[in-house]
Amino acid sequence: MSLFPEIDENKTRERARELLGDYMSMKRHVSFDDSVYDLTQAIQYSDMPKSPSSRNGQEHKTAMMFRGITKQHQNYNRKIAEIDHAINQLPDIYQKILKKSYCVKNPCTINELAASITGYRITTYGQKEEFHYSIKNIERLKAQALIAFAEAYKMGELITLKN
Repeated sequence: MSLFPEIDENKTRERARELLGDYMSMKRHVSFDDSVYDLTQAIQYSDMPKSPSSRNGQEHKTAMMFRGITKQHQNYNRKIAEIDHAINQLPDIYQKILKKSYCVKNPCTINELAASITGYRITTYGQKEEFHYSIKNIERLKAQALIAFAEAYKMGELITLKN
């Protein structure tokens, strides 16, 4: 009997791929820059005026902007922020692989990832040497990155345990 339950790695990777595969779709649905607005606050309605009735137009523009934000937009914004937060908790190599594979308009193939991601090592003479990862190493690192992402996303919500 093990101390920790066994993780079903194939199903966990599949769930992580599904969520990350929806990332750009959610980004497209949320098409305008709303980072300056706090969308997590509840909307409060009141029949009392908040300011004098002489409007200068600024309040009207803000109200029109918020009118277009739906619950779906808020959910997409929240999910995008959660995905970004989980990816940023991972090691640099995993971040690069996941961002280039799922979080860009034109995702990279394994071959493109192998060509674009470089690593550095110190030689026996103390010199810094650049190297490229092989396709097999990129595939292995991508599988590890998906498992690490599943663990980091909402404290392991994507992890599937073996029965």
